[in-house]
Amino acid sequence: MAKETKDLFKNTYRSSMPLTIDYVFHAVFGRDTDESRAALMEILNIILERKDDPIKSIILKNPIDTAEREDEKETIMDIRAETSSGEELDIEMQSGNLSIYPDRVLFYGGRLVNSSLQQGCKYDKMKKSIVVSIINGILFLEHECCHSIFDVGERKTGLPLSDRLEFHFLELGKVEGHKPVEELTEVERLAAYLKYANVEEKQDYVQEILDSEGITMTENAYRKVTQDEIEHERMESRLKYQLQYNTDMSLARQEGLEQGRTEGEAAATIKLARAMKAEGIDFKAISRMTGMSDDDIQKL
Repeated sequence: MAKETKDLFKNTYRSSMPLTIDYVFHAVFGRDTDESRAALMEILNIILERKDDPIKSIILKNPIDTAEREDEKETIMDIRAETSSGEELDIEMQSGNLSIYPDRVLFYGGRLVNSSLQQGCKYDKMKKSIVVSIINGILFLEHECCHSIFDVGERKTGLPLSDRLEFHFLELGKVEGHKPVEELTEVERLAAYLKYANVEEKQDYVQEILDSEGITMTENAYRKVTQDEIEHERMESRLKYQLQYNTDMSLARQEGLEQGRTEGEAAATIKLARAMKAEGIDFKAISRMTGMSDDDIQKL
């Protein structure tokens, strides 16, 4: 087991390229290659519980070419795909602020629904739209299961309104790395793999997950990406850009607050001086109270 664990990291940048970083996630699952498509179908069949009716072919609607998108480091890179049966999918790895994420997911779903019915077609020909969100954290504190499925239904009875739209959430923050692999469900094994694939201290655990079968295509695609030095440099470049961008935005907000505070204080001073002048108070007294010059007070 120790030798197999060591082999996972041999000649790779695996430890510094977690699948929970959107760049790595999209490099593995979002490219128009046989490896990416196979890996994407593999995880979708697990998350969508399609064991009896698996996705066998898929078309990427927005394949990611990172070499051509070097100047778009701030872009949210969700994966758009269509299955051979016509299902429309949007898949994303989400980290960071989750406060408004459900609303964003709803927007994604609406976008898919709008594009699922070709002009002139009847509503009964509408393709099914599925939004898959892999959350690097916890989104639903009140729900213990790491896999949540939302449909459109009646609030009290759950009576379905339509089966044309559904949302899947896989919350990696709910994965327990100490739970025996044999006690994990298939979707829990996938969540554990996505969370710990780059953590060297958990590689015995990851190897057990791989030995239990089900995500070999994903591991193959991931290993290929983490062996590529150029991919590693591009990921580092994107992370540095995002860090600088976030720093710049934070400084801009702070400067805006300070400018607003200064402008507010100046306006309050002018208001006070104008009121004192209206009361006939001596300019020198007004100047002492406000710091304004006699000329500025005269102009009020």
